Amino acid sequence: MKNVYTASAIAMTVGAMLLGGVGLASALEVKTGNDKVGVKLYGHVNRAVMSVDDGNDSTILHVDNSHSESRAGLKAKVAASEDLTIGGTVEVQWQSNPSHEVSMDEESIAAELKERKMEVYFDFKDIGKLYLGKGDMASDDTSEVDLSGTSLAGNSGVADAGEGFNFHDNNGGVGLAVGDVFNQMDGLSRKSRIRYDTPNFGGFTLGVSSGEKERADVALFYSGKFSDGSKLKAAVAYSDPGEGKDYTQINGSASLLFGFGLNLTVAGGSRSLDDMPAGGDDPSFMYSKIGYKTDKIFSIGSTACSIDYGVFSNIENQNREEEGTAYGVQLVQKISDYNTQLFASYRNFELEDNTGVEYEPISLIMAGARIKF
Repeated sequence: MKNVYTASAIAMTVGAMLLGGVGLASALEVKTGNDKVGVKLYGHVNRAVMSVDDGNDSTILHVDNSHSESRAGLKAKVAASEDLTIGGTVEVQWQSNPSHEVSMDEESIAAELKERKMEVYFDFKDIGKLYLGKGDMASDDTSEVDLSGTSLAGNSGVADAGEGFNFHDNNGGVGLAVGDVFNQMDGLSRKSRIRYDTPNFGGFTLGVSSGEKERADVALFYSGKFSDGSKLKAAVAYSDPGEGKDYTQINGSASLLFGFGLNLTVAGGSRSLDDMPAGGDDPSFMYSKIGYKTDKIFSIGSTACSIDYGVFSNIENQNREEEGTAYGVQLVQKISDYNTQLFASYRNFELEDNTGVEYEPISLIMAGARIKF
């Protein structure tokens, strides 16, 4: 095939880019046998060191940061006419020691190649965008709208780092895992589906999708900029997870970034169970973050810091007045010339219920770097 990059050529290009400072965008354009089709290679590697103390034991792990999993993909696009663009995406992730899967008992997890997206789309200028294949359901990421610049280090998905660790009671007993208690109800993830998004109307777009195993959802998005430089993004979604699931849910998030750098983010959600235990309450969560973002501290790129707090109620057990609280601190420093971000975070998890058992808090510190290509 004419002018095709081989795997070795791509590796040499990436190496030259890292060693010689070649421009990232131009270095990773992939030529094909069809001059009408533009193809780009993209992705990132996101590694960190994580220290965890569960009140019973402590450990240090080398992880892939699941707030933004290491991945690679190819995007293809062709302008079929002035009013229609046709494209496709193939994207996979490769995580060694995912930060949401490691635990005290399993500190080393071999990487598995997992598909993230395998889709085609038809983007009609005046009537919207249609997707076919595996990709984001309309509700995916609707709990994670975040303009703070620190979502790489921590966001409403608080269990993305530490999900596999268990709470211990003050008698040494093992209780629920962090992932059982903290769930940000972030829609229906990525599935094989058909999805349609409307054109933008005054900053608003509507997305609907229907997927395998009778999954379906609808989401409303807003994105706006104001004369003072402020930005506002928001999303709200309703979803039915379909076959084998006994609930429906509504969730959403919003983030406001002021022109001078201060930012506020909130998220929340609730599930309506078909089979509620006697005396139980619906699972729900509320999350908030306040941060500051500026490019005036270091010339190498923007600096962002934030603190957050979340309350997650009745996620696993609806009849125990179960409540998990999480708070944390995040810091992200961009190195713009090298498409790299350095990050550090602290997270504390606590659990309470009406059983009379007292649980030790779980705390973790994570620091690392993400490089995009």
